[in-house]
Amino acid sequence: MEQAQEPLEPAVNYRSSLLCYERARKVIPGGIHLSGRPLLEPQTSPMYFERASGCRIWDVDGNQYIDYLMAFGAYLLGYAHPEVEEAAFMQAQRGRLISLNHPLHVAFIEALLARFPGMEMGVFFKTGSEATTAALRIARRHTGRRRVARCGYHGWHDWCLPLEDYVPDGLQAQVLEFDANQPATLQAVFAAHPGELAAVILAPEMVRPLQPAVFAELQRITRQSGALFIMDEVKTGLRIWPNSICERVGLVPDLLTVSKALGNGFPVAALLGRREVMQAGDGMHYSATFHGDTAAMAAARKTLELIQFHQVQAHVHTLGERLIAGLSALAQAHGLPAEAYGEPLPPMPFFRFTHPSPQVNARLGQAFYAEMLARGVLMHPRHMWFISLAHTPEDIDQTLAAADRAMRRASRELC
Repeated sequence: MEQAQEPLEPAVNYRSSLLCYERARKVIPGGIHLSGRPLLEPQTSPMYFERASGCRIWDVDGNQYIDYLMAFGAYLLGYAHPEVEEAAFMQAQRGRLISLNHPLHVAFIEALLARFPGMEMGVFFKTGSEATTAALRIARRHTGRRRVARCGYHGWHDWCLPLEDYVPDGLQAQVLEFDANQPATLQAVFAAHPGELAAVILAPEMVRPLQPAVFAELQRITRQSGALFIMDEVKTGLRIWPNSICERVGLVPDLLTVSKALGNGFPVAALLGRREVMQAGDGMHYSATFHGDTAAMAAARKTLELIQFHQVQAHVHTLGERLIAGLSALAQAHGLPAEAYGEPLPPMPFFRFTHPSPQVNARLGQAFYAEMLARGVLMHPRHMWFISLAHTPEDIDQTLAAADRAMRRASRELC
C-alpha cells in the first residue's frame, strides 16, 4: 500500500525551454535542428540545455539529468573532459586554422592508422557525413563505376536521402538499399546491376545480433563483384573493443570512416583505407576551409591517448551490460512487453517496447520516457544511447531505480 501512495509523476517545469522554443520558431525553420527534436511533446520534455559536465547536463529550467545520449555519441570520455579541453586550447593558442598544411595533420592520421589494422592512408574531415561522402567519391574513381549500395544511416547529404522530394531526381537509381541481416538482398542488387556498383557501404550497427559470419558474407559478395567494401564506423569506431567492429569480427574493409567519439565533442572525422584504394583520392576535390582545424585534431589525439590509458572500451562495455541486464529484469518484473539490448553491443544500449499494437507501444513509451525525464534521466526514445567513461556504477544504479518507478507508471497503460 505504501508503494501505491508514492508519487509517480513528480512536477517538472519546462517553461523556460518552451519559451526558447517559441523564440526559435520565429527565426529558425521548424524552431529546431533535426537532432534537436523534442524527445516527447515539448510540454513534457526539455529541448534547451545550457551546460554539461561528465555525464550530466542541465536544462535552461535548472533540471539536472544523467545523460545517455551524450550529444548523439560525440562524447566517449564525458562532457568537458579537462585534458581534452586543455589540449585543444593549447593548440588553439598557436592558431587552430593555418594556411596550407600543418605537421599535426600528418601526426593525426598516423595516430589513427596505428589504431585500425589494415588501414594504410587517411584523410581528415569535420563530420561523419563528409567522411562517408568522400568514401563513395574515392570508390567511384577507383572502380570507374557509379552506383552504390547502402545499409544504415550515413549522414544528411543528398545521396543518403535518395527518395526525398528535396534532393536531385535520379539518386534512387544510383543509391540502392539492401538488408544487411539478409546477405541475399545484397546479392540481388549486384545481380540486377552487374558490373555497375562501385561500393557497398554498411553501418555495422545494422547487423543485429552481431554475427561475424554475416559481415564476412557481405564482404565476399561485394568483392566477388569487383566493388569496394566500406565500413561506416562513425558511431562504433573507438567505442567498441578493440577500436572497431571490423577488428572485432576479423574483417579488413577497403575503406573505413570514423568520427563521433574521436574528438570527444570536437568536430573531427577521418576516412581511412587501403593504400591502393586511397591513392585514387590524389588530387580529388573533397576539401573544405575548416577541415584542417588543428585544435580539433589535438583534442582527438588526446582522446586516443585517454581511451587507451583508462581502458575506456572495457568500462563502457561493462556498464552497458549492467544497464541492459537491469532494464531487462525490471521489464520482466513489471510484466511489460519490452526488451533491452546493445545496438549492436552494450556500449550502445537501447530499450524498446514490443507489444503487438503500435498504439500500445506509443503509450508505454510516452509514460516510461516522460517519467525517466522527470526523475532526472535523459534517454532518447528513438535513438540508441551511449555510455561514456564519465558514467559510473552508481549512475547505473540511480538510473535503474528511476526505471523501476517509470515502468510501474508505464504498466498502467496495459490496464
